Amino acid sequence: MIRWCNPILDKEMADAAAYSLLNEKLIMGESVFKFEEEFARYCGTSHAISVSSGTNALFFTFLALGIRGKSIGTTASSFIASANSIVQAGGKPAFYDINGDYTLEPENLPKDGSLSGLLPVHLYGHPCRMDEIAEYAQKRGIPVVEDACQAHGAVYRGKRCGSIGTAGCFSFYSTKNLTVGGDGGMITTNDDKLASEIEKLRNCGRKTFYEHDVIGYTSRLNTANAAIGRIQLKRLDAWNGKRRSLAAQYFRSLEGLGIGLPPKETADVKPAFHLFSIKHKERGALQAYLKGRGIETGTNYPVSLPLQPVYREMLGHKEGDFPKSEELSAQVLCLPMHVNLTEADVKEVCDAIAEFRAGGTGRAAGVHV
Repeated sequence: MIRWCNPILDKEMADAAAYSLLNEKLIMGESVFKFEEEFARYCGTSHAISVSSGTNALFFTFLALGIRGKSIGTTASSFIASANSIVQAGGKPAFYDINGDYTLEPENLPKDGSLSGLLPVHLYGHPCRMDEIAEYAQKRGIPVVEDACQAHGAVYRGKRCGSIGTAGCFSFYSTKNLTVGGDGGMITTNDDKLASEIEKLRNCGRKTFYEHDVIGYTSRLNTANAAIGRIQLKRLDAWNGKRRSLAAQYFRSLEGLGIGLPPKETADVKPAFHLFSIKHKERGALQAYLKGRGIETGTNYPVSLPLQPVYREMLGHKEGDFPKSEELSAQVLCLPMHVNLTEADVKEVCDAIAEFRAGGTGRAAGVHV
């Protein structure tokens, strides 16, 4: 079986977690603050505030920005937590279609002043066109929150994702490029006031230990998880280098097969390749064929955000409103991509896709979904 993803937890990480459990506070121990300092340094920001999930990273950022009753522009293509965080903080998501890079198309944003903030999503680890998005926001004086939950270490024009907007939000869920042995998240920012407010929100609203000046939440990163995250952060660049090498092999092998390929690395953009997401009109049949060959795949995400039942009811969107996002949802297939993947594995995946395209046995037998 060639696995779609394969999280890493080795002896060094287990030992770091065990040491923290035996020698530090279980909650808000030394490893938490060291992880935050190291993550901020890695991203190139003044602050990094750890929380219990990527979803809460987004939620607390919007809560601290005070978006209640305001409209926040975001992409129609992402995991539902992106849009949910806006609603949870009292705002209203306004969806816009994507471009050929699977990310928010700046040209689709409204020219008026109807938006009070932006949530671009670096989907699959590919950076958005942040110069254009930042220029749009600066002209209107609105914040930009980068959803970098899939973009650990991705680079846009010399800057790491998460350091370009007002704030950046990361997830450490087990499938991500950097994990912590459980749920976890991080907010990066250069805004001192915003950082201070988020620090309170994640820790019961504390101004001091027994003094609370905001309604807060209990959403701290466990010390043992932070200890694991510190080890993984040291390896992140090497791991991302391996992902880019595997992606290059996929590109070489799949070009010319009639497969829709994801955006490539350029002089300006270094994707993190959290996922290697192709497009194919016979997605279901291809996925079934690969499964029959012992190859796992994913369909992130088969329903675009505006067409999720909750947002259909809330906002009244219908099929055809976001054609590029809907095409991606109908055709996307995420191939195996993780650090433990080998060149031989990638060759096997690509050979199977070539066989399918040539009318392989699984397809000839009528394997369709």
